[in-house]
Amino acid sequence: MINLNGSLLPNAQNLFKSGNRAFLYGDQLFETIRFEYGKLLFWEEHYFRLMGGACMLRMEIPQHLNIEFLENEIIKTLKASNLFECNSRVRLCFYRSDGGFYLPTNRSLEYLIEVDKLIEKPLILNNSGLVIDVFHDHYKPNQTISNLKGGNSLVSVLSSIFADENDLDEAIILNLESNICETTSSNIFIVTDKHIITPPLSSGCVNGIVRKKIIENASLWGYSIEEKSMKSFELIKADEIFLTNSIKWIQWVSRYKKKSFKNDISAYLFQKLQLLVLD
Repeated sequence: MINLNGSLLPNAQNLFKSGNRAFLYGDQLFETIRFEYGKLLFWEEHYFRLMGGACMLRMEIPQHLNIEFLENEIIKTLKASNLFECNSRVRLCFYRSDGGFYLPTNRSLEYLIEVDKLIEKPLILNNSGLVIDVFHDHYKPNQTISNLKGGNSLVSVLSSIFADENDLDEAIILNLESNICETTSSNIFIVTDKHIITPPLSSGCVNGIVRKKIIENASLWGYSIEEKSMKSFELIKADEIFLTNSIKWIQWVSRYKKKSFKNDISAYLFQKLQLLVLD
């Protein structure tokens, strides 16, 4: 089942008219949230990031669309889909109502909730490390709007095709200054000794939820952390590389180019994140 503005509908039902702005102009935002342990993980952070993005995009937010209302709508959708007892992926999308060309005639916000069962067992660190390399065909603009999870994901789409064609697990996306931005679906971190580095938001990377948690807590966990622009050659110098997103949390990288990496710190940080959620 899906949830369109509060109405539960079969997945196969035709949802949108040809004038849908999310389809025509990418006039939308979305959050991907993991549901596990009977709760939406990092729900508050996801909600406020989505609301902040909607304000930035000048969407008109209905007053009733508060954090409790949307959480209840997601839970309602999970239960109607028989997924409340499962580990599930939730996609919550905000889009502007139909009407207009580039200039919308209606700035009001509508929402769509989609839920899917996760194939993975309960959240664990990946057993086999990821193999990654750099995608050079297209670059992501390093501007504030790039920090949002919006409807224009063409660089990520093309980088994922590149990864698939080259037997990679993820591809590294560069920004217009040829600095590391992120990967196809994740933020990226490198570790040297006990020092962790990740690209700053000014690089154009998505303002990731798990990224934020690691930055906030790294010093408490015994590591120094820095947001700093990086070139791809710096990856070779790292002791570890790991990626983060809200569905898989941390994934360690085993190989970049011809260099292999370990996962000691990645595994430790993963355990710390689990404790953060269970507290």
